[in-house]
Formats: sequence, C-alpha cells, structure tokens
Amino acid sequence: MAQLRYFSGFQPLPLGSDGLLMKDAHPLYRRSNESADAVVICLHGFTGTPYEVAPAVNAIAHHGVEAVAPLLPGHGYRERDDQERAFAAITPTGMLDAARAEIAQARQRYAKVGMFGFSMGGSIALTMAAEGLLDACAVAAPALRLPRQAEILIPLLGWASFTLAAPSQEPFYLPTYEFYHSQALRTLWQLGRDARQQLGKIRCPILGVHSHQDSTVPPVVLDLMQQRLPGAIATAWFDQSGHSMLLDVEGPAVAIKIADFFRYQLLK
Repeated sequence: MAQLRYFSGFQPLPLGSDGLLMKDAHPLYRRSNESADAVVICLHGFTGTPYEVAPAVNAIAHHGVEAVAPLLPGHGYRERDDQERAFAAITPTGMLDAARAEIAQARQRYAKVGMFGFSMGGSIALTMAAEGLLDACAVAAPALRLPRQAEILIPLLGWASFTLAAPSQEPFYLPTYEFYHSQALRTLWQLGRDARQQLGKIRCPILGVHSHQDSTVPPVVLDLMQQRLPGAIATAWFDQSGHSMLLDVEGPAVAIKIADFFRYQLLK
C-alpha cells in the first residue's frame, strides 16, 4: 500500500488540497523578524492539526526563532469518508518518515533545528531526538503512556478495523476528528512504546511540560523521562490546563515557556 502523504510547512499546498482539508488544518510557517539561522518544527497530536500547536509556532517566531508546523499523514481531512480512509491507514513508519522529511528540509535551510511535539507529536519528536536529528527538543504531554485501559485494549484490538466516537470536545474551539480508528490507535500506541524504548539514546537538551489535570496522557510520563534520559530534563507544570494545554487557560504561558527554551538552546 502506498504511503500516505504529509503536507510540509515549507512547501505551498499542492493544487486541489485546499478543498480537501479542514480550513484550520493547513501547515504553518512563521518567519522571525530576526535573522536567526534556526527553526523549530512543531508537530500536532493524534486526530489534530497544526491549529493546536499554532500558539507555540507564533511564540517561537516572536522570540527570534523561525517555526514551521506540517500536517502529519492521515490528518486534517474535511470529509468524513476521507478522514476514515486516511486515518485507518496511518503507520508508525509513515509518521516518523514525515518527521524525518521535514527535518531534512529544515536542514537545507537552517544551521540549527529543534522540534516541539504535542501528545503523539511528542512521541515522534523524542524519537527524532533519539536518532540524533535535533539540536533541541520540547514536548507537551508526550504520549509515551496512555490510560491503563487503553494500553491493555489497543494491542489486543488494534488488528481489527472499526471506529468509535472520540471523547467530547474541549470547552474551546479545537478542529479534530470526532472519532478514533482502531488501527490508528494502534499506531499511536506503537509510537509511544518505541519512543519510550529509545529515551536513553537522547543527547540533545529536552524540555517537558505537562498538567496533572490531563486525563488523556498520564502525568507520570515526565517522571519516566527523568528516569530514562541520560541527561537532565527541564520540566514545567501547568495544572490549570487540561490535555490541549496550548489552547487552554494557560496557553500563552505554555507557549512562552516553550519559546524561551528554544531561544536559549538554539540562539546561544
């Protein structure tokens, strides 16, 4: 089966894609007013779009580092039929290859490349760090672990093919799919498992932010990172927020924390 495409933040959308995607699913590319030779790639989460990492993209660019947010494979489609068909086909290899491709494009343009990942994007970002592809890495609620029931059921049921309704939306605008697919959930679980297993290989600076109020990704993941990373990890907690913390009540503070980290690590 052909690998699903991703939509790079460095390239214009292909002709015809505009009508295929949700209006807020388009990739983002923010240039800085400063002439910094550094960029941060921002990866969205499971069922999500670049919209959910846009506050980080904007804050990073405002702090002097350029920022880009691609649309990952299988995500962001407008019509339900397209959503189900594409989402069921995502694979760990396809997701990781999309991140590697975006890093390769970044390296052609910039001397230093960082990556920020939210939730599933955090698992991908940590894997890229473990592969030695990044100069700095920040993650928010990285999906290294899932709720216990999900971690039991997903490996057992992931070989089947079915959809189920996603949990109710956040109390703010958040363009995501309204369903989960069993095979996509298996990919989410595999990405988290593989990232956990490679934490000991990471050598670049790491920032982890989370909330103890997050019911989607257990807060214990930051403890896990502290135990397994060979170097120190900077951490910050935003406990007035839930899972989608960049869009929640503390969103501006979360975005500034991430931007400050990259400014220090990539411009020093």
